[in-house]
Amino acid sequence: MKLSTGKRKGLESVSDSRGVIGALAIDQRDALRTLFSAELKIEKAAVPREQLEEFKSIVVRALSPHASAVLLEPEYGLRAAGQRAPSSGLLMAYEVSGY
Repeated sequence: MKLSTGKRKGLESVSDSRGVIGALAIDQRDALRTLFSAELKIEKAAVPREQLEEFKSIVVRALSPHASAVLLEPEYGLRAAGQRAPSSGLLMAYEVSGY
């Protein structure tokens, strides 16, 4: 298959030196909210958005140096996207949560 230059560069930005995508997938939304809800013993709707965003930021800062890319979603992952390692590309989920 012939790839355009743009597609090739995009794939290279999320791949390692062997061409393998070793992504940190942290695009969970509802499941993460459920875990926080159970741990905090509060309703899912009461889990603060900021807490989910901060959790993702902490995980991305800690693990992105070991991943060729990070998979996030726009609901809670935008702040974390800017905190990934320079060597780690970005993949953004666009599907609805809980499909």
